[in-house]
Amino acid sequence: MSVLALPEGRQGQLMAVGLTFIALTLLWLGVLSPALGWYAGRQAQLTAARQEAAHMAVLRLTLPALRAAVASPAANAIATQLLLSGNSDDIAGANLQSTLQNLATQTGNSLDSAAMIPPQPVGALRRIGVDVSVTATWPALIALLTAIETAQPRMIVDDLSVTASAQPDPTQDVPLQASFSVSAFRAGGGQ
Repeated sequence: MSVLALPEGRQGQLMAVGLTFIALTLLWLGVLSPALGWYAGRQAQLTAARQEAAHMAVLRLTLPALRAAVASPAANAIATQLLLSGNSDDIAGANLQSTLQNLATQTGNSLDSAAMIPPQPVGALRRIGVDVSVTATWPALIALLTAIETAQPRMIVDDLSVTASAQPDPTQDVPLQASFSVSAFRAGGGQ
């Protein structure tokens, strides 16, 4: 059996220093670097949690003022301008149809048809919708859509489809067939 002979002298010293350097590098890469990375990650999470807690404390202090602002008559007046009136979905839908008919009349149009869309809950509100069909010239249709956009309560036009009933003639206003849905919101989660 032969015995492994380790170098002695200068060569042995260099080998010892090299092995020590390799051992320290492995210790750094395998233990200390991951531990320091974990510590830095935990420190970042702790800092974020402290910032969130401070932000929540500030929000907690503003909560009474926000509740008072919502309960004020001015907030109720704004809600009246933004939301449909009516204690039920059916009444709110009828109010929406009536408002649309008035807007159509004001812009020189008339609604060909108006059909309720099933109401949908959206948070604390109810989305009330009506499918509408109108035959009108291009300027009259634009006037109606503009009136809907600026009306009170606020309304949303969706699924707009416009078709010409005849070959368009640039010198004449050809009647267009337009169909779209109009939605508005009413307060209350009940029906």
